[in-house]
Order: sequence, then C-alpha cells, then structure tokens
Amino acid sequence: MGFDEVLEKITEETELSEDEVKEEVDEKMDEFEGLVSEEGAIHLVAKEYGVEVQGATENDLKIDNVVPEMRKVNIKARVLNISDLNTFERDDEEEDGRVQNLLLGDDTGTIRVTLWDEQTEIADQIEEGDPIEISGAYTVEDDQGRAEIRLGDSSTVKMADEDDVPEVEAPEGATTTKASIREVSGEGNSYSVKGLLVAMYASNPFYRVDPETGDTAREDDDGNLVTDDGKEVEDPDHRLAITGVIDDGTGAVRAVFFGDQARKVLDIDEETEREGDQEAVEEAAEEALGKEISIEGRTRYNDYFDQTEITVNSVDAVDPENEIEELLDLMEA
Repeated sequence: MGFDEVLEKITEETELSEDEVKEEVDEKMDEFEGLVSEEGAIHLVAKEYGVEVQGATENDLKIDNVVPEMRKVNIKARVLNISDLNTFERDDEEEDGRVQNLLLGDDTGTIRVTLWDEQTEIADQIEEGDPIEISGAYTVEDDQGRAEIRLGDSSTVKMADEDDVPEVEAPEGATTTKASIREVSGEGNSYSVKGLLVAMYASNPFYRVDPETGDTAREDDDGNLVTDDGKEVEDPDHRLAITGVIDDGTGAVRAVFFGDQARKVLDIDEETEREGDQEAVEEAAEEALGKEISIEGRTRYNDYFDQTEITVNSVDAVDPENEIEELLDLMEA
C-alpha cells in the first residue's frame, strides 16, 4: 500500500482526521531522525492504531520503506558487510546455535539481515558488493527500534541482476554495532561500547618509528634500529600503543589505543608522545582511570591473553548531560 492508501485506511478505521495522521507521521520521522521515509512512517502509525496494512508485497521495496512487523517482504540490495559467524550454547541441545549478520544497502539506506543456524550457509555463498534478491521475508524490530529482516521457511535468497541494483557504499559507522560489553564477540567485527576505564597498562607504552616515513623501527642483531625495508634509523620518534580495560557492568574488555586515540584517552600532546616521555604517560594513565568513555573499534583475538580485545578507531568522553537526556527519553518512551 502507498501513502495515500494507508492514510485513507487509517482515517476510515480510526477517529483521526487526515491532518492528525499527517502530524503523527511527521512526529515519527522526527523521532527516527530521518531513518524512515514518509511512507515508512505512516506504516508505523498504522501499526500503533492496530490498522492492518501489511499484506503481501508484490513489488520490491526500497529499504527506507521497510518497517518492523512486515510480512512477505521482497527486496533487492547490495551486500555491504558480512559479520563473523558467532556460535552460542542452547539449553538442552547438543548442537550449538549459529548466528551471522548481513548489512544490505540500496540508494535509500541500509538494513540488517540476521541469519540463524543453517541460514548462515548463505553467507558462505556471497561476497561484499554482491547484488542479492530476498523474497518472502519478514521484519522484526531490533533493540534500537529499527526494522531487521528475518528469513522464514518459505523465504528465498538469490543473486540479483547487476543492472537491477545500483552500487552503494556503506555509510561511515553503518557496520558498527552498538552493544554492551558482554555482547562483544568474534574477530573482525566493529562495535561501539561505552563504560568506565578501570585499568591502563603504561609500563611499556611506546614503539619507535622512522620520523620521515612513520615506519616501525626495530633492533636488528647488531643493535641497530632498522625499518622492515632495511633503512637504518638513528634518531627515531616514539609512538604510543597502550592497552586499557573498559567495564560497563555487563563485562570488561581490553582496548588497545594507538597514536591519536592513545593521546586522546591520556590527554597528552604530540610532543610528549614523540619524545617518549615514560613518566608523563604513566602519570596520565593514572589520571585517566575512572573516566567514562565511548569507543568504536574492531575486534581481534589476542592469543597471549586468550581473549577478544578491541583495537580502537575512535574514543570520546561520555557527556553526563547527554546520558541523562537519553535515559529520560527512554523512560518517557
């Protein structure tokens, strides 16, 4: 159903006028900050008032028109990201469960597809950038209130014609999952987490680089500093690589900060880093403990510590006022 058809049906089955419905549509679009289109927003309004408009979808949908609780969804899009396969234990079952996510995109937006158990075999047959066509799917609401595609027993997934699906790129941050620390898992997955900085390991926070190229310089058998290309470095600069631990109450994770991100979390300047001022770094690391920070980064498995850690791409201090506002909004919702 298009916008006008849904609008007519809502006014027929409720006491709302057209203007009142349109006002609620505008409110929905503001609420989702541009993440849903006008057509998608009116479907959400219809859902709130119990107006059934989600019949079979004959034509392919654009992503910005997909909303939660739809049935028989047909969509063509590009595969923008394929997450690592994660396994989990099921109660009273010998075989572990499997879950894997796809991020799909078209010229209107992005959406996640969650694959369960044998459905994860689909991920082995596609690559990032592939155009695919999904038929007979359904949608649910994810933990951020957005639509997420699921596959039922009658759903199909196949390669689409290249000409039918425009090439798109994942917007910055689109492949990053906001999560509690206990949800962080796998290798090569991007997460955004926040918590308290409860430990900083500053005993050996520097590595040395060629000041001209930035290449890492290591001691050879003769005690000379050389780059991987064999260039000898007489007066190296220092770069930070420091590890901390972040705890959000659900769990703790090691986080590795390099260069800019290390200076930011420690609140020190480039000169202190370049000169390799060990004492200043140790003092800054002590001062940093107890900070509430938000980080984004990619997971990797640390064999030495036998655990997953996050290599940090960005770090920011958490603003208490914004946190309170978000909490109040959540309580009001």
